[in-house]
Amino acid sequence: MSFDKVGKLIKEDYELSSHDHENNDLLKVIGGISKLNEANRAMFCRWVKYGFIEGSKAFVSPVGTITLTDWSSEVDPLIHDLINNGIATLNDRGYVEIPYMMRWSEITDLSPVCVDDSLGIDPSETIYPSPMIMKVPPSKELIEDSYDDLSRSLANTIKGFDFYIDGEVVHVGLNVRSIGFVNPVLFRSPIDVLVITDNRSIIAHKVIDPSRTVHRGLSSMEHYLLDGIDYAVLVHKYTYYEDHVETFNKIISRQYIRDSGFVIVPYELDYMIFLKWPRYNSIVTKSQGVASKRALIGGAISFMLNAR
Repeated sequence: MSFDKVGKLIKEDYELSSHDHENNDLLKVIGGISKLNEANRAMFCRWVKYGFIEGSKAFVSPVGTITLTDWSSEVDPLIHDLINNGIATLNDRGYVEIPYMMRWSEITDLSPVCVDDSLGIDPSETIYPSPMIMKVPPSKELIEDSYDDLSRSLANTIKGFDFYIDGEVVHVGLNVRSIGFVNPVLFRSPIDVLVITDNRSIIAHKVIDPSRTVHRGLSSMEHYLLDGIDYAVLVHKYTYYEDHVETFNKIISRQYIRDSGFVIVPYELDYMIFLKWPRYNSIVTKSQGVASKRALIGGAISFMLNAR
């Protein structure tokens, strides 16, 4: 789907609901996934594990609920399989909703039904991710900055969310190079927009305008993850879909930055386009050094928030 049609789709096809499903029986989800046929299960598990979808028009809410408004014939068997097995439901507009789908891998163990051996990413494969459109709330602040100050505009946008990716937003910082007062923790790359949630999750954003630099921000993703940040998100100003597909495939094919999220923002910044939902930094569970740095960051954040 062309990005040029996204704004029209928002106005004509979808009105963001302020209420997601309050409860979602994850045991029922796991049971439903186990009943999918082999090909559908492999495709769906890959989407859930890595945080993207294909062949669909989709909206995503801040809590990770996916709403599909249309899809290609290639994924039609999967969509019907999801509905028939209770994983997805039809809402009152006839759209397909999958509550909290983008967060399932964070809040439950899917390994009994999603076997890693079938979820590999072939580096030679080019994946064309479907845009997952997130409508943003009205800003709580009067924004007088020009769009050129994309980091500040994004920060003001995120402040308008109650919940964002992994928790309720409690702090948003700009151009953060360290955290802590007495023994500050230094970051290898400055964090353009730092978000802290009520459960002390740390979400770091690198903001890039690809039309102004040859750099794509991939090294910052690596630095954020190695520094123990919980979630790393690369944000690009919209240029061309093909360029964004190339960046997405660089992220998904490189295991050391595969947990990163990837977002495109249009000129007006009245919606955010997720090509890839971020995954919790798996390096924290594999490296003692990274885990130790995450503990230091966590301590500094707790001190900062408690001192308010």
